[in-house]
Amino acid sequence: MKLDGKRIFLRPWRESDAEDLVALLNDKSIANFTRVPNPYKLKHARKKLKECREKWRKKQEAGFAIISKKEKKLLGSIDIMDIDKHSRKAHIGYLLGKEFRGKGFMQEAIQLVLGFAFKNLKLNRIRISCFVKNKASRKVIEKTGAKFEGIERDGIKSGLGKLHDVRVYSILAREFKRKDI
Repeated sequence: MKLDGKRIFLRPWRESDAEDLVALLNDKSIANFTRVPNPYKLKHARKKLKECREKWRKKQEAGFAIISKKEKKLLGSIDIMDIDKHSRKAHIGYLLGKEFRGKGFMQEAIQLVLGFAFKNLKLNRIRISCFVKNKASRKVIEKTGAKFEGIERDGIKSGLGKLHDVRVYSILAREFKRKDI
């Protein structure tokens, strides 16, 4: 399966992505705003990729590699997590390599994954969150049309081991209007 955008495509993770994932995620700025450990080692990548495949097979999660169409290079990751088919809801999480930020790639990836979640998975509600201090991620979320719901105090422990307050947003299927980016 592949989700096609203008400048990127999303595809499920492959075992062969492990080394590229290590190169991308071995960055303290990612660990500071996500759960990704630092330093990020090959064993972490292999574990993540194995878990992604298992959870995909069980329909609990859909993890995607974000790939540039032009260079066929790994740019980042976006995941639909905690899929609750009964309540038709899930959470998305994402990250982007430092050199690819601020170029609209994540906005395009979110549009693709929201379209997939609402149309293909028949979900109704998607939660999107970011650390309060992550202003760039906040802008990305707000551009999706997601509604701010509140602050979850000490909501997530970063890869560097510190608890952070989290801004929580959600978007419903009826609110989603896919934007061509």
